[in-house]
Amino acid sequence: MSRPIVGVTANLCPVDKEGKNIHSSVSSKFAESIRIAGGLPMIIPVGDKNLVRDYVESIDKLILSGGQHVHSTFYGEKQTIESDDYNMVRDEFELALLAETIRQEKPIMAICRGLQLVNVAFGGTLNQHIDNHWQGLPFGTSHSIQTDKGSIVEELFGRASQINSVHRQSIKDLAPNFRATAFDPRDRTIEAIESLDDSRIIGLQWHPEFLVNEEKGNLELFQYLLQKL
Repeated sequence: MSRPIVGVTANLCPVDKEGKNIHSSVSSKFAESIRIAGGLPMIIPVGDKNLVRDYVESIDKLILSGGQHVHSTFYGEKQTIESDDYNMVRDEFELALLAETIRQEKPIMAICRGLQLVNVAFGGTLNQHIDNHWQGLPFGTSHSIQTDKGSIVEELFGRASQINSVHRQSIKDLAPNFRATAFDPRDRTIEAIESLDDSRIIGLQWHPEFLVNEEKGNLELFQYLLQKL
């Protein structure tokens, strides 16, 4: 039996001080987690939007990975913070990739920035800055979550769990056709969403790929993506 092919979006990362040498990269933890869960990882670089149909036809599942802020232009707001942590080329490419994946009726797991991108794509908005959600490197956990009864995350993580936290933005207005299924009990930040329609999307604000061997539920999340979503 062949392994399901899981496409993982890559970031554009300069590896020199001048920013001339740009690499397509994503954490190797994704490939490791997908492999352990029984899948075959395939990295999808930012590129020509005309190629998204071919990319999606080549995969069985899609993971939208973390990275820069989603530009406020895409949810109809002016930028209100001092930050250069944006890449509109990536935004536009991944929005096209997301739309094509939905068109081809393939499941999506959206991680951190990916969750925010999904929310924006479906008509939601973001808080451009929040406090107390940046722990630095994503190793170990930062705070707890409370999950919603009857949700996928409750099935996998129980009613409460510990997560990492490496984001400075968050969901403000939740997009229609989504259900918020996990929250930070400190401030009610939305930590997970699940689609209510047939689009088969689950989004997590934390980085489960770094917790696969640390906290129960994270490996099971990748297994759920491969076997059930």
